[in-house]
Amino acid sequence: MSFFRRKNMKKYTYRKFLILLFMINLIAITAVYIKYCNARLPDTIHINKSETVSLCYDVPVSATIDHQTIRLNQPIVFKQCHMGQYEMKTNLFGAIPLKKIKVKVVDDQKITPSGEVIGVYVETDGLFVLDTDQFTGENSMEYAPSKNKLYRGDYIKKIDGKDIVSKKQFIEKINQGQGESVILTVQRKAKMMQIKIKPERSKTDHMYKIGTWIRDNTQGIGTMTYVKGTSFGGLGHGIYDMDTGTLLKIKGGLLLDPQIYSIKKGKSGTPGEIVGSIEYKEENILGSIKKNTEKGIYGTIPKKQQKAYKIGYRQDIKPGKAYILSNVSGTMKQYEIQINKIVPSDKDVLKSMEIEVTDKELLKLTNGIIQGMSGSPILQNGKLIGAVTHVFVNDPMKGYAILMETMLYEMEN
Repeated sequence: MSFFRRKNMKKYTYRKFLILLFMINLIAITAVYIKYCNARLPDTIHINKSETVSLCYDVPVSATIDHQTIRLNQPIVFKQCHMGQYEMKTNLFGAIPLKKIKVKVVDDQKITPSGEVIGVYVETDGLFVLDTDQFTGENSMEYAPSKNKLYRGDYIKKIDGKDIVSKKQFIEKINQGQGESVILTVQRKAKMMQIKIKPERSKTDHMYKIGTWIRDNTQGIGTMTYVKGTSFGGLGHGIYDMDTGTLLKIKGGLLLDPQIYSIKKGKSGTPGEIVGSIEYKEENILGSIKKNTEKGIYGTIPKKQQKAYKIGYRQDIKPGKAYILSNVSGTMKQYEIQINKIVPSDKDVLKSMEIEVTDKELLKLTNGIIQGMSGSPILQNGKLIGAVTHVFVNDPMKGYAILMETMLYEMEN
């Protein structure tokens, strides 16, 4: 009897193990499928109040909006909705809660695509700390006054309670103190703090220093995406510090007419670029930069009378032929591209579309997408749908793009 009892116990234990394993697999598969369904749904849907829009997301998800329940694996038709924002609550199989989708009904609007290559100059909002360092003092000792006090990514806003206008002014203030300790007002992420540092005199140039590498401005070449009235949007992505990879906080800047010297073609592993320079002359100023965000730069510019296009929203974009607008050749032209993929969710808004340059003329000129073309507007079926943001490192013919609805929302908010 004991033999059969042990045998039955083993069978029972084995069954429990199989059931547990099945349940774990079922939970894992469900979690993966929930993630997949969430990724298939957008976070925001923009709809023109004057248009009838049909949507279908091909997932077994139901949604509730304005007290009505609809199925998202069947065409949904929005007909001339009232202006405003609605919330769509979604559920998988009508039971498992998924994301809440914002449905924004907006005025039918038109904006002017640009495609103009521009010089960009911005000033940081305070002195941007790149790093700290040590130096040899006049007594031949090594000093690092800022070590463990200032950190990469800090912004020095004031010295002894007074605002700092420039890097040059900061160096002058340090040396005027003849080695006396200074109180720096520093912004570290969202926190403001005061830090006391004692400068030391350098053996090399006999100047007082705190052992900090700082930056007060940066510049480069990019593309203006669009003009709306007297406002503009450009680049499709933010301006980041080249040494730290940090999005720069700016107090303002200028759009300038650049001098373009040559085009460096892109190749696998090495992005190409528009080679040029910027001269700070009154006649070169095109506009003013007010905001630097992850989704582009925004500011003001004199109103230009050019052809305006309707906005194409995510649901309007189709895989296939489209065009980018650019004057990279010296003349404004439309170049043919292929939209290979439209990403349904907003997980990475800078990569909402995958695109590929197919235009023979542009390929001959640049080999595809190069640095300086970020912000080039994308047109499809008579609508402005997005802007170029990045190039594939190993394939310059391919790249990513941001949706125009994302850039407009960023500008207006």
